[in-house]
Amino acid sequence: MPSTRPPRESSTSNPASERVTAVVPTYHPDPGVRARLHALARQVDQVIVVDDGSGPSADAFLDGIAAEGFVVERLPRNAGIAAALNAGVRLALAGGSDYVVNLDQDTDLPSGYVETALAQFARANPVTRLGVVCVDAVNGAPALPTWVSPEGFGLVPEAIQTGFVISRECLEVSGLFDERLVIDCVDTEFCLRIRDRGFRIAVAEGTDIRHSIGRRAELRPFGIPMRHANGRLATYQYHSPFRRYYIARNNIDLIFRYVGKRPRWVASVVKREMGGMIVSMVSGPQRLAQVLAICTGTLHGLIRRRGMIPGWLKRLIT
Repeated sequence: MPSTRPPRESSTSNPASERVTAVVPTYHPDPGVRARLHALARQVDQVIVVDDGSGPSADAFLDGIAAEGFVVERLPRNAGIAAALNAGVRLALAGGSDYVVNLDQDTDLPSGYVETALAQFARANPVTRLGVVCVDAVNGAPALPTWVSPEGFGLVPEAIQTGFVISRECLEVSGLFDERLVIDCVDTEFCLRIRDRGFRIAVAEGTDIRHSIGRRAELRPFGIPMRHANGRLATYQYHSPFRRYYIARNNIDLIFRYVGKRPRWVASVVKREMGGMIVSMVSGPQRLAQVLAICTGTLHGLIRRRGMIPGWLKRLIT
């Protein structure tokens, strides 16, 4: 069914001459997703919604947005964020898109974001070889660019994939997202790979997205509450055992891939992830499930096992 929405936002300095498609993976979408999709549609030429195996519970929502003009692609089973993104990207490229915008279902994109990103692509010179424009801040936490391009763009080595605006050239030269990783580290691997192909990642200066990044849990190693000097309970970024399996496994996978090529990056990953895994195993919640998930993920990373989490482990830890 053709969309009845108006053309995407553009300015006289950045005319809407290039086709832009947004890809939004969904999984058991909440009622707020519809409003986010309509807000996004004002910034792009087309929105492709890829449902990652939600099943019959999502029928009413998906049928409804399809009737409203959104393209809906349904995966027969849950296959992970990489597979869902790739399904949408392939459709976008086949439809002639010049740029693809990635957006998670729980992300609120600020007005004018896509226009800002396209303006940076238009200003970029061939030496910079801009492949991706990403957000400048997530929930108010700013990006810290590592380099500055000749045009004055802040450049980063990697970024969260929601909000990515990716050029067609970058996707065609570098390839799509690694579906073997399923969930975690998908954006990190993509960023490392496109940099190996000579592309750069710039932040869209002044942009800030609202995005759910999980929850904070009280820091209670072995049940003992830890407090700050002011008496307030200390907290840490909590990830479920299900996620911890993928975090442990996929980081080890990337360490094997890049230990010879990017030793400094590998050292930083080991330092960062070791702390998070130890805290998860000793602090909880679900300490035993955390231990099982992290130990199994570590083993599978070492033996280079990829793909979806084993069914027996998923049943035990969820």
